[in-house]
Amino acid sequence: MKQPNCPKCQRPQRGAVMIVFGLTVVILIAFVGLAIDLGRFFVVKSELQNAMDACALSAASQLKPGVNDLNALTRAVAYGKVFITGPDAVRNKVNFQSMVLDPNVLEITFAASNGPNDGSNYKSAGDASSTTAKFVKCNYPLSGLPIYFMQILRLMGLGDDSNTQTISAMAVATREAPIASCIPVAACAAAGGTAANNFGHTVGEWLTAYNGTPYGTGNFGWIDFTPPAGGAEEVKAILAGNMQCNVAQIGDRVGQNGNLDTLQEAWNSRFGWYRHGGGYSPTEAPPDKSGFAYSNLTAAGATGAGNWPSGFNAYSGSSSVPNQPNFIDARNLNLPYQQTIPDGIKINQYNAPLDATQLNALGRVDRRMVAAPVVDCSIWNTPPGNQMTPILGWACVLMLNPIENGSVASLGAKLEFLGLAGAGSSPCSGGSEYSIAPVLTQ
Repeated sequence: MKQPNCPKCQRPQRGAVMIVFGLTVVILIAFVGLAIDLGRFFVVKSELQNAMDACALSAASQLKPGVNDLNALTRAVAYGKVFITGPDAVRNKVNFQSMVLDPNVLEITFAASNGPNDGSNYKSAGDASSTTAKFVKCNYPLSGLPIYFMQILRLMGLGDDSNTQTISAMAVATREAPIASCIPVAACAAAGGTAANNFGHTVGEWLTAYNGTPYGTGNFGWIDFTPPAGGAEEVKAILAGNMQCNVAQIGDRVGQNGNLDTLQEAWNSRFGWYRHGGGYSPTEAPPDKSGFAYSNLTAAGATGAGNWPSGFNAYSGSSSVPNQPNFIDARNLNLPYQQTIPDGIKINQYNAPLDATQLNALGRVDRRMVAAPVVDCSIWNTPPGNQMTPILGWACVLMLNPIENGSVASLGAKLEFLGLAGAGSSPCSGGSEYSIAPVLTQ
């Protein structure tokens, strides 16, 4: 039976639409608010992380492990805080650049290592050791950030009752070692020498070492970067191959090996001069672009002769002997090592040196103009001897000549001091590659 046309008998539907619409709007606003608040917190986190990166890098610049500098960590803390208290504070504001960080909340701690389980090893400047601290950590818990739109979720029974949020950022930095070419040879600092006065040396000065006597009588000598594990094999591998000096930073303590005759072949390979009957090849022990050598010795061992009588500035200077190019010119021409010139530069047990064509094809520009660590060699001459000494800095040096295997008068290895390797004017790859610079590790 058909129902009569009765409007009052139909169920009302209009109110349901409004309820569904209202719930949908609330949910949409909640999710939009969630996106806005999370986006705001992400920006704040990025700002805070930038501030902590700046703090850690600045503080790490003052670390001096291995050096007896009792104020190093105090300076590190001051350097770390300057990015939120000094002139640069305006660049490190947070919360959309509206909030200056509180230096009393900033945590700056130090540790000797930064392994996966070393979190508990970080200590304050007052508790950490300035002679062992290699890593600095900057941490900042930024609390009290207001929550805006996400409070709608709380009205819906979601989330907690907190009206604020805490965001933290952390950065760890250390001082990095030179990453470009270096040699396992230590240049001795002169008495009273510091980085401010080129460690007592003059640019262009020749430093003499290997001359048939034990280490310590010259101005430089073989260096063991990982004593006692390194030894002659490590030194030889660095000289002949592509190994970089395995040292962390200024202040690390290194050892000395004394007079190691077995290293001559590795040293001489950089001049394109290789021993008879095997040993190194030019592919495994690349030469420099030039093997042209410099000496100021006579065959009797007296100075003031050779192809560079002045014994000074063979890198860019001029010789009183005609037709003797400086190193810059010799490298541009790929000039080989002179096997027959008089006054101490001569062959012994070696093949003919590589010629200009071979040096051009096989040579590299970073094999003779390199960085060498500067140390206080007097420590090695103090009983009980064979002690370790900290690296004071890095010198840019030019390897002047190969080592001849004969008498003292034949040929002693020499370097030319070209200034501090990290100086802007350094010829060692522009200098910046040898700077002991702070780097982020975490």
